[in-house]
Amino acid sequence: MQKEEKVVVVLLSMALGSLAAASWALGGFEADLDEIPVLVVAEGTVSSVQTTTGGHLILRLQTTSMPIFVSREDGAEEVAARVAKGDRVRARGEIAEYQGRREISVKDAADVEVLRW
Repeated sequence: MQKEEKVVVVLLSMALGSLAAASWALGGFEADLDEIPVLVVAEGTVSSVQTTTGGHLILRLQTTSMPIFVSREDGAEEVAARVAKGDRVRARGEIAEYQGRREISVKDAADVEVLRW
């Protein structure tokens, strides 16, 4: 091994040692993947539009088994006024879980758009 190669090996060893010591001193670093929002876009024909007793909106598309949820606070009434069964829509939101089932949770009424053919 040449002199430069030995220097590189020593420097890499020191860097790995420093990382190992920091990890030990600070504890393990684990990411909770359940807390990382997963953003999705769903597009398709609306097969049902349902308003809940709480004023929220649930849209179902023919292209996905996950319902699209729009809360009352995030514009459910506005979306319900412009979306009907048979419309082709594009919805952007986060994957969320409600009562053990996954759904697409929309955070703004503008994230549900009716597509024109």
